[in-house]
Amino acid sequence: KYCQPAMFVAGMAALEVMRETKKDAVERPQAVAGLSLGEYTACCAAGVLEFEDALKLVKLRAEAMQGATEAAAQCMCSVAGLDRPTLEKLCKEAKAADTSVKEPVCQIANVLFPAGFTCAGNKKCVDKLCELATKARALQARVIKAGGAFHTPLMKPAQEELNKAIDKALPKMKPPRCSIYFNMTGKKVAPGTPPSEFVDLMKKQMTNEVLWEPSIKQMIMDQVKDFYECGPLKQLKSMIKRIDQDAFKRTENISV
Repeated sequence: KYCQPAMFVAGMAALEVMRETKKDAVERPQAVAGLSLGEYTACCAAGVLEFEDALKLVKLRAEAMQGATEAAAQCMCSVAGLDRPTLEKLCKEAKAADTSVKEPVCQIANVLFPAGFTCAGNKKCVDKLCELATKARALQARVIKAGGAFHTPLMKPAQEELNKAIDKALPKMKPPRCSIYFNMTGKKVAPGTPPSEFVDLMKKQMTNEVLWEPSIKQMIMDQVKDFYECGPLKQLKSMIKRIDQDAFKRTENISV
């Protein structure tokens, strides 16, 4: 509830810090992308949303997701060292093992780097998935203590609430001044595209998996050379290291 607005503000503050030293990169970027919540920061950096409008959406998003999280026992887990087909198979097995829920959910929520994922769903399913992944010799399979089943159908109530606010904000949105790589597709939306043509990608993000690794790979294929991570810590930079070593060497963290 408080973390998301704080992270958004930190990202925007880092963008302003970057403006002091890399003005051209901030004012004329080739492309932007943001992981989950970071997509709102990316939309601001691309000129689609004004800071105040984005902050209102982020605050509502956080509150709605908190409400959806409290509605049912759910969680996320981090899994590394297994390929996607194996992990999807284990998710199905974990769902089948939970008879306490009519339609159990257990699926990939974030594609982060090669053989690196987060999965989410009903708590019993995710606990079972961690057990199965460990038996399958995953390098890591642990439940993430904070948060709910983000980027799965369990967030549908939150998505419906947020979508109304996004619709209200749509008339104030502007076409991006650079390419945006959205989580939903991992592909770019070109500069100058009317917001009405990509707003559905923003709306569906909350209940669909985040394609972060495909986004970075596509950016590299599209000749994006230098990467700047705006915000505290260096999580995105560490992920890029696992995706592409050359890109990692040209990645800089702008911390606040």
